[in-house]
Amino acid sequence: MSADKNLRDAAFFADLSDSKGIATALSSLDGESVVLKVSDSPAFLDALYPEAPISFSQAALNSDLLDSQSIVDALGVLLGGHSGNAVLIVDMAWCFNALDAENALETWGGVVEQLVESGSCSVISVYNHTHLLETQMQVALRGHRQFLAPSGVYENPFWLPTRLRLSAGADEQLAFLLGRVVPDHAGLQILDPDDRGYARGSSPMWLDNSHKIDLADRTADRWQIRCLGRLRVYQSGRLVEWTTPGGAAHKTRALFCYLLLSGESGAQADRIGELIWPDQADETRKRARLHHAIAMLRKALGDKSSVLREGEYYRLNAPQGSWTDISAFEQGCRRGLALAKQDDPTGALRIYRAAERQYQGDLFEDLPIEYTHNDLEDWCRPRRRWLCQMALKLLRDMSTVLRSEGLADEALEKCHKALSIDMANESTNMETMRVLHLQGRFEAIDRQYEQFLAASDQRQADLQNTAFYKLYKRLAS
Repeated sequence: MSADKNLRDAAFFADLSDSKGIATALSSLDGESVVLKVSDSPAFLDALYPEAPISFSQAALNSDLLDSQSIVDALGVLLGGHSGNAVLIVDMAWCFNALDAENALETWGGVVEQLVESGSCSVISVYNHTHLLETQMQVALRGHRQFLAPSGVYENPFWLPTRLRLSAGADEQLAFLLGRVVPDHAGLQILDPDDRGYARGSSPMWLDNSHKIDLADRTADRWQIRCLGRLRVYQSGRLVEWTTPGGAAHKTRALFCYLLLSGESGAQADRIGELIWPDQADETRKRARLHHAIAMLRKALGDKSSVLREGEYYRLNAPQGSWTDISAFEQGCRRGLALAKQDDPTGALRIYRAAERQYQGDLFEDLPIEYTHNDLEDWCRPRRRWLCQMALKLLRDMSTVLRSEGLADEALEKCHKALSIDMANESTNMETMRVLHLQGRFEAIDRQYEQFLAASDQRQADLQNTAFYKLYKRLAS
C-alpha cells in the first residue's frame, strides 16, 4: 500500500500541464511504494512518477470489448512480487480506444475492485476530465471509492461495489449508500431478502425515464447497440443472433431497427405491418404475421419483456444503461469541436479519433433497401443522410486540426476518407486542396480541382466567382 494507508481506489481528475498540482497530489506516495504507470502517452509518463511504464497492450486494455479477467491476469503478472506494496497509476485515456467507452469504464471499475480487494495494489485512475463525454464522466464519478486531489484523498459518497451497481435492487443500493455516508447505518437492511421481489413489476414502464441522471442506472444485461455500419447488438458481450427457428432474420432485424428509432413512444402496429409486409392486403393475416415477428424478436433478444405492447403500439424495453454508437458518435463530434475551439488540438484529436471509430458505415447499412422506407414514411434514410453528413464534417474538422499541427499526411488521409463518402462535397475538396498546398503538391491541387468538376458535374464557368474557385486559384498559383 501507499504511505497514505487510506488510499485504495482513487479517481484523479488531473491537468497534466499542472505539474505542481500533480506533485502535491502524489506527495503521499513515499519511496517504499513501488509505483507502476500504465500509459501510451509520453506526456503522461513524463508528467507523473518516473518508474518504468506499462503499455495499454501489456495491460490488456487495447481491445474493443474488454475482458476483465484478462486485464486482472495481465496486471497480476506485471505486478509480480510487488503485491501489497505497489501503486498502479493508470492513464484512463485508454477508454477512448474502446467503441463503448462507458461499458469499458464499468469493466475497469470491476477490475480495480478485484485488485484492491485481493491486496494486489492500490490504484489511481487518472482522468483528463476536459476530454470526457458527459456519460463517461457519470460512470467515472460513481465507479471509484475515492477522489485524489492536491488537497488530499476524499471518500466518494456515491460509489457502489460492482455487485450492487450492476444487479442489486434499489433498496440494497440505498442501504449501502446511506451506511457509507452515515456509519451508524452501516449494514442497514431496508427490506428482508425474501421480500425484495414482492409487488414488483406493476409500475407502468412509460414512467421509466431512461435519460435521468441515476447513480446506479446500469444493469448487467444492458444492450450495446451498434447501428453505424452493420447492425450488431450485444447482451453482456454476447452477439444477438437474428436467425431463429421459425423466423425471418431480415424481418426481425428490420423490426428491431424500426422500433429502436421509434423511441420510447413506440410504433403503431399498422405502420409496422405496412413497413414489413407492404404487399399483404389481408389485414388479419398481416396482424398475425406481426404477432409472430414480435415473438421472434423477443426470442432473439432472449426476454419476453424486451418488446412491450401498449394498446396498438409496440416499443423496445431496453435495460437501463443500454448504449448506442449513435449517441457516442454525436457526443464525440460535439466535444471534439468544443476542444478544437478551445485551442486544445491534442484533446480534440483524441475525441475525434474515438468518434471516427464509432462511424463504421451508413446507419443500418446491411438492412435490405425494401425495409428502409415505405409509402407511409421514410423512417431511415433521412437519419442515414444526416449521420453521413456529420461523419463528413467530422473528417474535415479532423483534417483542419491535423493540418494546423503540421500533420499533413494524416490530414490528407482524412480528406480521402471523406471523399470516398462524397466525392462532390465542396467543403471536403477545399480542405483537400489546403492540405495539398501544405505539402507543396501544386500539380495535385490541379488534379483535385478537375476531379471536383467531374464529380459535381459543374462547368468551370459556373465557379468563377465562388469561394471554391478563388481558393483554387490562390493555392495553385
